[in-house]
Amino acid sequence: MTLVTAADLLAFALGLADEADAVALRRYRGGAAPERKPDGTFVTPADREIEALLRERIASRFPRHAVLGEEAGEAGEGGEARWIVDPIDGTHNYMRGIPVWATLIACERGGAVELGVVSAPALGARWHASRGGGAWRAPIG
Repeated sequence: MTLVTAADLLAFALGLADEADAVALRRYRGGAAPERKPDGTFVTPADREIEALLRERIASRFPRHAVLGEEAGEAGEGGEARWIVDPIDGTHNYMRGIPVWATLIACERGGAVELGVVSAPALGARWHASRGGGAWRAPIG
């Protein structure tokens, strides 16, 4: 078994963010009708597509990791690690064409957060941090 380092997880998470950004920007201002969830909040087709994509990528690369997502809940409880994703944080802004929204991705192991990524492609910015690796802002796009 190969040890997965925090740097490995961060590199993977940044790749996930790249893929999520591509989907979000392709659908941004696209006019697809949002739906209301049972709690009354909105969900867009982009939210669903991004979360499904991230779940697929995580399961493919790390089959023993759990995923907790805003749209589909938790899967794979008891895994070696747990990914926490919000496909589009700021759905109201996203729906209105206001560029202040982001995809949120985090990974925890043993109950401790290892990393977090906030990717705001419409603003051209991404922030990421990892345990022992500092916190960074980088332009994207």
